[in-house]
Amino acid sequence: MAVDLLHWRSMTEAINQIPAPPSFLLDKVFTQRRQALAEDIDVDIVIGGKNLAPFVSPIEAGVVVDTLGRKMQSIKAPRIRLKKELGAAELMSVRGVGAELYVAGGGNIDAYKAQKIGVELQDLLSQITRTKEWMAAQALQGKLTVAQENLAFEIDYLLPPTHKKVLTSTDLWSDTTNSNPIGDIRTWKSLIANATGFTADIAICGSSVAQALIDHPKVQAVIKTSSGIAAGAMTLEQGGNFIGRLAGVNIFEYSSEYTDASGVAQKFIPDNSFILVASQGPFRLYHVLIMDLDTGASVASPFFSKSWVEKDPSVMWILAESRPLPVPHWPECIVFATVL
Repeated sequence: MAVDLLHWRSMTEAINQIPAPPSFLLDKVFTQRRQALAEDIDVDIVIGGKNLAPFVSPIEAGVVVDTLGRKMQSIKAPRIRLKKELGAAELMSVRGVGAELYVAGGGNIDAYKAQKIGVELQDLLSQITRTKEWMAAQALQGKLTVAQENLAFEIDYLLPPTHKKVLTSTDLWSDTTNSNPIGDIRTWKSLIANATGFTADIAICGSSVAQALIDHPKVQAVIKTSSGIAAGAMTLEQGGNFIGRLAGVNIFEYSSEYTDASGVAQKFIPDNSFILVASQGPFRLYHVLIMDLDTGASVASPFFSKSWVEKDPSVMWILAESRPLPVPHWPECIVFATVL
């Protein structure tokens, strides 16, 4: 029995097999993936958890201790649902780059039709992945805020005020005489370690902050007196986002942009920001159930896709949907600092 390549099962399988475009924050920080079997996610935010375990004598029973403090929010994961219209002319009269035109009865129309659908499906996947990356960037800053004409909501990840740093005056890293970036990073590492027990190992910063670090005399002095990428040293490498290691932290420049609803280019991470992260903490990317009447059941998958044809005008629609939610379950694993 022939497989219907345009059936929702086939298209859903296909879109989940398409290689996703690079997503730095998702790949570096939100590495734990979870498929939720509901539309809502109970987001537990861990509070505390620094008590020592008490000792007992050989004949004593176990000691009752308090459960780990948590604040729970039940959140309905945002819905991303995109579709494209493909006209008959696009699907029935197509050609490869540099190839002759194929028309009905004069070439492999089915192969090029499938190729065109695949290209457009990959573009939908890329747009959704870009939005997921934006969501991850917002989560690292403490809140995910959406304000559209058709929809407005906010998810507060409860990043403590003590983990939101705003440097001023001579503490700004642009003050090369009085500021001390290495001292700041060490202080913030201690803040994360004392709160969670995790060690901050990654920092993500905007291009201006990266340049300020590279140009800072105190950082340059460390480079000159240290070798390789030993603790406390920073080495610059060509290519990629990795700019070096400082105070035991791998530092990455992240200058990628997206285009907002107004057509204006925006940075995923503010150019004046430095985000310190203990990446071994519970950073999870959830996907919740997708509901569509054509399926006859809930779809437990990161991406869902389907297609349908309208007779007049003669067009095919292709659709892609995802219900993602990045969650930093222990927000004290983050320090978000404005340093310029």
